[in-house]
Amino acid sequence: MNSRGEGHVTVTSNRGQSAVLSLVILIGMVATVSVGILIVAGDVMSSAEQQSEHDRVEQAFVELSHTMSTVSASDDTPRSVQFEAGESGAVTKTKAGWVTIRGGGVNITQQPMGAIEYEGGDGTIISYQSGGVWRETGNQTRMLSAPNINYNSEDDTLWFPITTLSGEQSLDSGEISVKHTKTNPMRHVSFVKNDSVTITIQSDYYRGWERYFRTEAGGTSIQNIDHENRTITVLLGYADLEGAFDEGATIGSDDPNDFYDKHDNFGNDHRTGTPLPEMDTVIDQMVADAKTGEDVDENLSNGSYTSPIDDGTYFIEEIDGDEDYEFDLTNGNATLIVENDVNLEKDGSIRVVNRDDGNVLRIYAGGNDTVIKGDICDTSDGGTCSDDAGAIQFYGSSTMSVDFGPGNTGAFEGVLYVSSNEEKDWWDGSTGKCSDSHQVHMQGGGDFFGSIVAYSACAQSNSVSFDYDSNLKNANIDPYSGEYPLPPQITYLNVAVHELDVQNK
Repeated sequence: MNSRGEGHVTVTSNRGQSAVLSLVILIGMVATVSVGILIVAGDVMSSAEQQSEHDRVEQAFVELSHTMSTVSASDDTPRSVQFEAGESGAVTKTKAGWVTIRGGGVNITQQPMGAIEYEGGDGTIISYQSGGVWRETGNQTRMLSAPNINYNSEDDTLWFPITTLSGEQSLDSGEISVKHTKTNPMRHVSFVKNDSVTITIQSDYYRGWERYFRTEAGGTSIQNIDHENRTITVLLGYADLEGAFDEGATIGSDDPNDFYDKHDNFGNDHRTGTPLPEMDTVIDQMVADAKTGEDVDENLSNGSYTSPIDDGTYFIEEIDGDEDYEFDLTNGNATLIVENDVNLEKDGSIRVVNRDDGNVLRIYAGGNDTVIKGDICDTSDGGTCSDDAGAIQFYGSSTMSVDFGPGNTGAFEGVLYVSSNEEKDWWDGSTGKCSDSHQVHMQGGGDFFGSIVAYSACAQSNSVSFDYDSNLKNANIDPYSGEYPLPPQITYLNVAVHELDVQNK
């Protein structure tokens, strides 16, 4: 009996322990959930507080930027401003990047730039550099205040003040003193008309600088972005294109070896040592937009289109073979954007078959090679090439080689513009007198009527027929469409380095 009683007691005890254990687990779960809710609520509050701090710091940086700009442009009278640096504070940096400016008589190499930087607990960075204030979150950059760069379109003057800081120190919330310690005028004002100005900026905030120049100067001004080295290169100003086609051949190089005319094909209708702007950035942007279908009337890449092609904007991946492309310019201009190479065989052609009111066909090719064995010309006067170079304009990148021949029996009538600022790898082991250093090769027959702009050229064959269309002299030919304008023109460049002392009072 004792045995049965002990067994009964044991069973009852297990059930009691199970009930108690269940209750303990339930209480634990409730407590865990409650703690989790508190933690999440705490995170939400922390995030809201962090955002509020960011907003206050943003406003403080913009106000500080305005104060620093005022002090830079005025005398040595210090100014003060209330500053919000958040819980972590901000720091001043004396070497937070550099700027190189070249053009005209200006040659400024890796001039250090200062910066003021705040970094929040969530990794958000708010920074000041030469008047610009940016907020960076990951790879996203938002401009809060534009740099101090000023452009006057009336006299084409660019002011570029560079701000440096006198020392590196921490900045806390409170009253900040800003003092102008010195100014280096950097050659005062330089005359740079008919020249370009190249600006390279190395900075942790290079994305902000890119956004600024893209907005203010247009996408064509952006020459290069190097994410690894955190640099951006910008081209401002340009040579005057008004007389670009005043000669049969305009050669950018001044090296006598870069213009070879064995049989005097070009005659006196040429000039050397006259570099003109490259078209690379414009063509690259046009190709990129066209591939998305933006502002393109039709994609001709699949070959299914109605001929003749009317006025409008058209895209094609490449031109390769004996196909004929006929354009009707009765009602307006046409633009053909070619992503890659142009290889027009002898039975192929690009022709303007109807034309009114001086309308033109503009071809923009982004590839590295153009081979012309067929006809590119205006046949609107009766089916044959009409000796009118005003109807077709062909623009290629600075990396493009152009080959007329050997064995060329076709014709080119128009303007051919493949300007480059330097020698590039146009060919790989070319043969004959036309070498790898010659961008344009004329080694076969064929007729050219119009004008060429290139870095270098070679006419080797006696059977080459080259004639300059004198109607192009002083012609108003604009290689840039309205949607892809030139960067701002610059006549005067004013660069100064201002050193400021910024510290808590």
